[in-house]
Amino acid sequence: MDVWTDADLAFVRERAHSWDLHYSELFWGARLYDLVEPLLASFNADCGVPKQIGVASESLPETTATVLLALHRMGLLSASMRERIQGYLWSTHYAVAAGTVGDSKYPENECWSSTSRNVWATASTLWALIATGYRGPHEGRYAAAVRWLVDAQDDDGAWGFSRDARNPPSVFLTAVCAYTLHLAAGSAGPGAQRIDQALVRTAVDAGTGYLKRTRHRRSGLWHTSGGEPEPTSTAMALWAVRWCDTAGAGTGDLVRNGLRALSRAVGGALCGPSLEIAVGTLPDSREAIALQGYTPALPLALLQLDIDPFHRLVVGPLTFLRTSRQPNGWEFPVIGNERQGRYIKAVPYVGTGEPLTFTTALALQTAHAWHRRTIRWTIEQRLTHG
Repeated sequence: MDVWTDADLAFVRERAHSWDLHYSELFWGARLYDLVEPLLASFNADCGVPKQIGVASESLPETTATVLLALHRMGLLSASMRERIQGYLWSTHYAVAAGTVGDSKYPENECWSSTSRNVWATASTLWALIATGYRGPHEGRYAAAVRWLVDAQDDDGAWGFSRDARNPPSVFLTAVCAYTLHLAAGSAGPGAQRIDQALVRTAVDAGTGYLKRTRHRRSGLWHTSGGEPEPTSTAMALWAVRWCDTAGAGTGDLVRNGLRALSRAVGGALCGPSLEIAVGTLPDSREAIALQGYTPALPLALLQLDIDPFHRLVVGPLTFLRTSRQPNGWEFPVIGNERQGRYIKAVPYVGTGEPLTFTTALALQTAHAWHRRTIRWTIEQRLTHG
């Protein structure tokens, strides 16, 4: 790992060891540093984090952003490590890579691209940069990237991969975009001062309005474009409405009812089924694209809805993650979806058996969030009940 200095790795070892002391009987059956090390070893200063661990494979900004956000939330990045990954992400910004920085004639370039400019790459990268407190020479580009994301919103308040007929609205992408814009509006620093707050607030309200309108009354859940109840979209919609809806009227009831409906839908399974959460055609390359819901990571959203950390919607996925770990990380498994094969072409990473960087980052972050919530919950119970 020539990318990182000895001081960087010593910092991670010390932090990981401190979390080993808090985890229940070495939750993973291994030292936390040994699980994080494959992610660190995958990072390349010129190419970012590849999709597969330990294999020279395609690197996408959203994959690197997922790893950055996970390791940051776990407190496992030194300042120099965080800045290095942030710097790489800015190098993949479309205007920076195309050399049109400072040229106002190309507002369509103020975004991120994975094969093609799209909402998912832009929102997930912008989210990670803001949440990890980026401060640097590109900070002034926040406002333009935020405006690009607002302009990509459909008239009904939703987002797809891009704003055109080939990209239908996605509940998942709408939740991610609404939260990213909400985060941007509340960020501090010189770059945030240029953001049009009123424009952003209008977009966020339109996004949460779309989410509240599209929940199916009969199932109590959000559905795929094919009409199937979908766990990941449901959890993300509940989470986005909870944190982004300024009106607040009926939000509490919507979240409670949604959680009950989600619990009924998952039933006795450890995880909900992995279904399509976004589908479309990339605008530049004309390639088909789809995203699948990684349901073992659902507790990341659910734990921010004040759900009991020992609810089966949380414990089931954690149990699955504990029992499905490979030596170098986690694959993206086929979970409860008999028709999975029809998605393989657009989502080639599903069901390959190979450990992936973004699933590994999500798995580690999920367990970390659960431990932190459990510690807090235990203290709260003790203070409340004596």
